[in-house]
Amino acid sequence: MRTRKALGAQGRSLLLSQGYGSKGSWWRPGAFNQLRAFIPEWISQELALWQANLLLLDQQIAQLKTELAQSLQGPRPKGAGALSLTQLDREVFNYKRFPNPRSVGCFGGLCPSEHSTGDPSKQRLGSITKVGNPRIRVLLVEMAWRLVRFQPQYKPIQKWYQALTGTNKALKKKAIVAVARRLFIDIWRIRTGRTTAQEVGLVLSD
Repeated sequence: MRTRKALGAQGRSLLLSQGYGSKGSWWRPGAFNQLRAFIPEWISQELALWQANLLLLDQQIAQLKTELAQSLQGPRPKGAGALSLTQLDREVFNYKRFPNPRSVGCFGGLCPSEHSTGDPSKQRLGSITKVGNPRIRVLLVEMAWRLVRFQPQYKPIQKWYQALTGTNKALKKKAIVAVARRLFIDIWRIRTGRTTAQEVGLVLSD
């Protein structure tokens, strides 16, 4: 079966080949109705066949997300969605395979690159390496942003609060990655029994 991404791209390619632009999710009812107002009937009929499959895939994906979220056992940090945590746990699979915090950060692609000449005093940290699991990186950054709103007392957020709420986009990106890295390490510590959510300053949902 073709994936939603592939079917969506095929529809956009058809539209572009005929000189028409489209929104990312062109098959959604609102966007599709707008398209049909100005595209030829033969294109509309072709897209309608794909739209039916895409809407079905949307429903199936939504159902799977609901089931994943409901499968999470136990309390979770306030602001960290049940779906996000479940996806993170499944991507990691076994937290005990990581021997130290740095290996955790590296797996998530959240460790900064290093530039040095052998002299520790001249060590320089650059942007993150992105060597790791990109899906985990996206999940953690999304969770970190939610914690800025729901858990401003979390120590990493307090440390980077000015940057996170400032106008410097580059610094804001650096700050949220730092929070995400620390969050991943704290989740690893919690999942492996090294600490508790309360000890790292995370408030649990009711």
